[in-house]
Amino acid sequence: MDDGYTLVRNKAFEILIHLHVAALLLGGTAQFSKLIEFPAIDIITYRTLVCGLLLMAIALALKHQLLIRKPAQLLFMLFCSALFTVHWGAYFHAMKVSSIAVGIVSMFTFPVMTVFMEPLIKRTRIDAGDIALALLVLLGVYLMVPSFDLDNPVTEGVAFGLLSAFAVALRNILVSKYLGSYSPFTIMTYHSLVSCALLVPFATVDPADISFDNWLLLVLLGSVFTAIPHTQKTYGLQHSSAKTVSMIVSLQVVYACIIAYFLLGETMELWTAVGGACVLFAAMAESARKTPPPSHHTS
Repeated sequence: MDDGYTLVRNKAFEILIHLHVAALLLGGTAQFSKLIEFPAIDIITYRTLVCGLLLMAIALALKHQLLIRKPAQLLFMLFCSALFTVHWGAYFHAMKVSSIAVGIVSMFTFPVMTVFMEPLIKRTRIDAGDIALALLVLLGVYLMVPSFDLDNPVTEGVAFGLLSAFAVALRNILVSKYLGSYSPFTIMTYHSLVSCALLVPFATVDPADISFDNWLLLVLLGSVFTAIPHTQKTYGLQHSSAKTVSMIVSLQVVYACIIAYFLLGETMELWTAVGGACVLFAAMAESARKTPPPSHHTS
């Protein structure tokens, strides 16, 4: 019994480690919206190209299944990939028109959306603790966004952040429910390359006009800050609920604001820190809830 319990506990820790590392790396992605002087659509296009090619190479090397023969699963994969395109594009645009803090925090209303959407799609019960933690994340969002004035660019940033949140919440639930039989490398290969294909016609920057420094930033963004954390996040979705993944990865909010403060000099108001603390508490509480307690069996 202890051996089985130990395996479950170790698996839970493994998933939590993947999700926390993913949150840290994803927190760094926000900085690229300011470091790379391209429109959001161009950043996403080249980011997804780098990510997709890298993950496809890994999937082929590991001999993971890339060909999807069942039409229904292929449709789900393509639909989820389109949702990811909306998520990425709206997220970067939100940060372009407002600030990194506003864009990332408004996007992180998706744990709240997930808590209410997942039971409807998976036909499970809504947990009171989930609602409490989701509302705490929402409170953190409210405290960190300074204004909802329609003449304020913050409003546009919040609107696109919410669109990004809805898209990624729906994608996470569908991946967790319908695509668990495919490896995270396969799923993210489709997401990335489909996103690239959808966005290429709208790109405004020619590859030949991209400087060496910007190519380095794009490769860094597409590999370390996209391929790695999104594969970890997708792995988490296959072994846990979309709600749990959403709550823990919401730590990205805190990491992004801290990194923006130190690297880009973006100011952090008192209420931004308080809101971030709310999100941090919610993420850590969810981590604690999903970690099995120590075993007291002596066998």
